[in-house]
Amino acid sequence: MKSKGIGAVPLRMLVMSLTGSCNLACRYCYAAAQDRRTMTWETARRAIDLAATGKMPFILQFSGGEPLLALPLLRQMADYVRSKRIPARMDLQTNGTLLTEETATFLRRARIGIGVSLDGRPAVHDALRCYPDGRGTAADVVAGIRQLAQCGMEIGLTTVVTADNVTELSGVVEMAYYLGNVRRVGFDLLRPQGRGSAVRSARAEDMAQAMEAVFALNRKLGRMIGHSMAISQMEQAACLAQRTGSGFSHCHAMNGAGVHVDALGNIYACSSFVGDAHFLLGDVERGIDVQRQKEVAQEMQNAMAFCRTCVDFSACGGACYARRAGQGHPAASTAECALKRAAMKESLNVVVQCNKRTGQ
Repeated sequence: MKSKGIGAVPLRMLVMSLTGSCNLACRYCYAAAQDRRTMTWETARRAIDLAATGKMPFILQFSGGEPLLALPLLRQMADYVRSKRIPARMDLQTNGTLLTEETATFLRRARIGIGVSLDGRPAVHDALRCYPDGRGTAADVVAGIRQLAQCGMEIGLTTVVTADNVTELSGVVEMAYYLGNVRRVGFDLLRPQGRGSAVRSARAEDMAQAMEAVFALNRKLGRMIGHSMAISQMEQAACLAQRTGSGFSHCHAMNGAGVHVDALGNIYACSSFVGDAHFLLGDVERGIDVQRQKEVAQEMQNAMAFCRTCVDFSACGGACYARRAGQGHPAASTAECALKRAAMKESLNVVVQCNKRTGQ
């Protein structure tokens, strides 16, 4: 039986593909085969209402495709969330090329958090993230970020890590400090799906060396300006160090607390499996199949049971099911382990240095 509620537990994250269309042709795009249609307002409203029935705060992430191609719908959704006082933190992940002064002003007034995709210095970025005609996008992305800066908006950068840019990740940190309004950088390992299946994943040893360089440069530049850039993986490591549980805490899907709604209103357990009937949990009209949601979450946890035997599990929260078990790419998972271990080490170093300064 399908529930018209939110499922086994209240949703903590609702990811919505406002459209499957995109104005870029990134080399590694995992969503290139998505339906190109744009979500209707009725579908969007039903999805928001579905998450809101849990009466708990949740993250509402606008995704795609490129969500700014559906700007009128985004405006309508933001107005709805505010007018209904729905306890959602709204976030937008964008490629940054469509950010105009008008759009930036709207995003600031709507209090929507912004994540912009940037894969390195311009030459590195352009080799991975380009327009359909092959032109690079770095100049337009930087122009878009500057529009946000002029509106007083701070942002986060998201970098997709592949074998092609892993040795250049410190360039992302340089760009973050250079741009001025970046407050956080996060590294997202390649999803070997769609066009991404033809792109090589970063090796674990390269990932470890790259993150060592990232953290060293971040410390250096941070000392120069008086504060360091936040690194998402470090923040997660610091948070997990305080936890008392021992489950898979890194992924809402594995706990039945996160779903992805595609442009047609279909509900999937994870963004990585849109279009895969095995991970289909329902639709926004009829709700979530609670039993299926539990089964899929348990299946994910069972497939990743080996994580529990790792000495770092309690401080890590587990690896990504989609990369390791779901897509059968263990190399990508070992790189993730290297990324997380580097973050845990740096987080511990920060604590030690802080204790030394305070005499604890």
